[in-house]
Amino acid sequence: MKFRSNKVLRKLGAAVLILAIILLIIGLVIYFTQTQPTIKGSVVTNGYGCSDIGMSIFAKGGNAAEAAIATLFCEGVSMPQSMGLGGGFLLTIYTKRTGEVWSLDAREVAPGAATEDMFKGNSSLSQRGGTSVGVPGELLGYWYLYEKFGGNVPWKDLVQPTIDLCKNGVYVTKFLAGIYKSRKTLLYADPVLRDIYIDPETNDTYVEGQYVKRLRLAKTLETIASEGGYALHNGTMTEGFVKDIQDHDGIITVEDMNSYRPDWQEPIQASLLNNQTLYTAPLPGSGIILTFILNILSNFIDVTESMSVTTHQRIVESFKFGYGKRTLLGDARFLDIDDVVAELTSKEHAEQIRESIFDFQTFQDPAYYGANTTNVEDHGTAHISILAPNGDAVSVTSTINFLFGAGFASDSTGIILNDEMDDFASPNITSGFNIPPSPANYIAPGKRPLSSMCPSIIVDQYGDVQLVTGAAGGTKITTTIALIIIKHLWYGTDLKTAVDEKRFHHQLFPMSISFEGLYKTEGIDIVEGLSVIGHRYNITDDDGFAAVTSISRKNGNANQVTGAYDRRRTGSISYLY
Repeated sequence: MKFRSNKVLRKLGAAVLILAIILLIIGLVIYFTQTQPTIKGSVVTNGYGCSDIGMSIFAKGGNAAEAAIATLFCEGVSMPQSMGLGGGFLLTIYTKRTGEVWSLDAREVAPGAATEDMFKGNSSLSQRGGTSVGVPGELLGYWYLYEKFGGNVPWKDLVQPTIDLCKNGVYVTKFLAGIYKSRKTLLYADPVLRDIYIDPETNDTYVEGQYVKRLRLAKTLETIASEGGYALHNGTMTEGFVKDIQDHDGIITVEDMNSYRPDWQEPIQASLLNNQTLYTAPLPGSGIILTFILNILSNFIDVTESMSVTTHQRIVESFKFGYGKRTLLGDARFLDIDDVVAELTSKEHAEQIRESIFDFQTFQDPAYYGANTTNVEDHGTAHISILAPNGDAVSVTSTINFLFGAGFASDSTGIILNDEMDDFASPNITSGFNIPPSPANYIAPGKRPLSSMCPSIIVDQYGDVQLVTGAAGGTKITTTIALIIIKHLWYGTDLKTAVDEKRFHHQLFPMSISFEGLYKTEGIDIVEGLSVIGHRYNITDDDGFAAVTSISRKNGNANQVTGAYDRRRTGSISYLY
């Protein structure tokens, strides 16, 4: 009887212990669930500290649009090699309360004196110097955004943080120090750039940990804060700014600046898997190509077999068809391409394309993929993503094209000029692939060049933002954003991993896959498998791939808001609790 009693007591003790453990676990779950702070908003940028500036606007009662403007001013001085007031941007903005979505095209345009064959076969004239400069739209784009969505925070308060930054000095990150060093010859050649980026004490570029002051630009920004968004286009700075460009053999006139206008557009809209909707930039952006690629792949790849050769084969072939169709595109204001646009956004057409994709065969003829001309390479950009406390979102990609654009800065304003004319095709410049350039993207006065930028926002069936995303990095932007959406929203990969994981890219010209270096050790079976199918390939450094900034809000849960910037470039993330 005693033995039986002890046995019962031991069982009772064990049961009590198990119950205590269960109660402890439940208590911990409740505690951490209740005490976990709710994330109300986020700003993710490329530029050091720029996310904090964007977040400070929310603290002043500002909205997503106003936070975007302040952040972009900062980004222009923190990522000066990629964007700034001398360039242009594409933007997508979503308003949660109304469900309204807009795209803003503030991309540069060809000057009034530009002609189709103005470069006479000399590609260097389109890449550096005054003739390479398109009429900038950046500042006036900010103003249009503010006029339509702003007013909660005074305009001057959106500019002031960057004025302070210019006066106090922009921190030189390791990434920026590397950029400055790699472009030392270019920076030294232009007196204004030399005055900014060459340390007079060392006669060399600034290094990590130092600060670069932009005093000339600070004065320009003070004028902009006072005069508003037309200060550069039709204000006290216009004539001096135009003269600076003309002194470098540019053809932009005061009339070009006066007549420039950004353009509000309806975004490209597409239904995705899981009852989600994509909103992205229309032409001259590449949102239409992103949509085409995703439509092809929707229910065509096995999301449970993400690392199979077959999945990679189908994605690569969709890229090739996307970039084949890209050769038909340009500024829709100048082209009769409504049928092409309708085709590329059609799910029925995407289904037809699948019938031309084979798991064990690829093709080397660009014509098979719909191309008979080559694509123009575009270059450096910067991207910011914003999610506001009220559920609104902004995705914007800005550029001056090549690193440091046209290779000079305006003497009167300190603004670095774009070389966006190089994004056009030119009839006398044949690509290195011996394929003629695309007439759809030829130069014409007032025309905008085709771009790979595709700032995107994805919402669920309830109107809650699921993903705000975009990328910097030229022609690889479109395929990069496609991969981020596939990995994060279709495969279920967490956002940071999806952003940082190794990538691959195919743009039809050249006829080969570009793999990031990690494929040598973590995916060589994929490389070899695609090679057996018939793909040529090269494995390159990660630096050549696009850099993503994204915000995810999975399942509409505020506690699951996550921001991520790319390991391939520096960045900053700020959260509002």
